Amino acid sequence: MRESRIFSERTRISETDRTVKKYFLVYEGSDTEQIYFNAVNDARVKIGINPLIELIPIVRSHSEEGWSNPKKILVRIIKDVEESKTGLISYESMLNRIMDYFNEEKFFAFGKEKSAKTIWDLLVFICEIKIGKSMNEAVDDVETECTKIISQLNEELKTENIILDISEVIKNGGITYAEDLDKICLIVDRDRESFISTPQNNQYMYVLSKCKEKKFGFYVTNPCFEFWLLLHFDKVFTLDQSKVLLNHKVTSKRRYAEDELKKCFQTIKRHAMMLNLL
Repeated sequence: MRESRIFSERTRISETDRTVKKYFLVYEGSDTEQIYFNAVNDARVKIGINPLIELIPIVRSHSEEGWSNPKKILVRIIKDVEESKTGLISYESMLNRIMDYFNEEKFFAFGKEKSAKTIWDLLVFICEIKIGKSMNEAVDDVETECTKIISQLNEELKTENIILDISEVIKNGGITYAEDLDKICLIVDRDRESFISTPQNNQYMYVLSKCKEKKFGFYVTNPCFEFWLLLHFDKVFTLDQSKVLLNHKVTSKRRYAEDELKKCFQTIKRHAMMLNLL
């Protein structure tokens, strides 16, 4: 996981030269939550957010795309924070940072022939087969290992257009979390499919206790984040309560709450268009 590019640099307040307090927002969803918190950050002055507070959405790196299990996400964010603290990263983290850099710098026009998955699979192949390193193994020398991997990638792709010396980018790609100042906020749903809950594996209690141990904020939306947004609309009083609680999929991509939320926004959009025509 990594800081969203938009908010990744720590801000300093010139009058006092004090570093702002960062709130790192870690959420299981990758669409609605990110749109909402980006909008909150854009409207921070209007809302009245203190200028000494910075909101930092945490986004998924390549190998984490599609993750939704809160325990899995928590375990990864703890690992990433520890890596940033010690400066010792795994090969998986290094490859993720390479992929993030490729995406930001648009090194590849990802299509059928050179998809993101193709490049990722090639990087993993080079790491595990060509240089004989496991994904969980710690990188002793980032500069040396980056040079090896990128050189091999250039050879495999028969190109020289990928910059070799990106080690400084990789080293500085972690989460800039200061334990004595900042706060990590884990925002998760409490619907039926968010957590595994058995006598032997109660994931909710694990996440709750681990957040207390690490002094992370643990924020639960019941049953889901989209329902909390629906509470801002009168339509919430007309929703089918059983469908809200179950929150089953109503399309291949959307569940009941998200679908109803989308209808609310479509209504707002139509009204705005009508007003513009008047």
